[in-house]
Amino acid sequence: MPQESLLSLSLRGPEGQQALHVLIRNLIVAGWVGRDRQTVQEHVEEMQRFGIPPPERTPTYMNLTTNLLTTSEILEVISPSTSGEVEAVLIRASQRFYLGLGSDHTDRELEKTDIPASKQVCGKVLSPEIWDYQEIEDHLDQLRLRSWVVSGQEERLYQEAHLAANLPPRQLYEDIPGGQELKDHSICLFCGTFPTISGIQYGDRYIIELEDPVLDRRIRHGYTVKILPQYL
Repeated sequence: MPQESLLSLSLRGPEGQQALHVLIRNLIVAGWVGRDRQTVQEHVEEMQRFGIPPPERTPTYMNLTTNLLTTSEILEVISPSTSGEVEAVLIRASQRFYLGLGSDHTDRELEKTDIPASKQVCGKVLSPEIWDYQEIEDHLDQLRLRSWVVSGQEERLYQEAHLAANLPPRQLYEDIPGGQELKDHSICLFCGTFPTISGIQYGDRYIIELEDPVLDRRIRHGYTVKILPQYL
């Protein structure tokens, strides 16, 4: 049986916040998920300029170990060549869907030769706060994702786009390869990112945000990158 990971989250709704403990059996990262094929091609070209090979098909789905999931504000990595990317995160548990916010932190040097490995060697940051998917499904495309990269005292806007730029999270979930058996279990699905504003950048800290202008609320989470020395 696959390893399961317990997430302690906070579900925010009209009546406030309540603790939610979710046991995740499958962690899946989707990529190249743009609705507009030209935008997908631009992202492919951005990655190619960085030495990262194009995918054989789009969208892609990568199956990772659930122990990578973390809500910590400190992310330990083993390489200076890692960076984050903001994504909507769909969680299915106990036959209900939730939407959260995450960063698919990735080793960019390793990504040039082995994309799944570049994902597997970095933790997957998840916001502690999530929303009930039913509360936002009717205005999903109006949600906006942003990320900032911090280097020293400088903070720069790194990514910004409406969720409408990508395929809907529920569609990505329904299209997961592997049949219904996989979907019958609890899943945490990272729903893909979009091109950066000025190319891939490394930083000391990343800040991610999901804004809902209709219900006037937002999820915001930040984490500091700590590089572990490989030899002592």
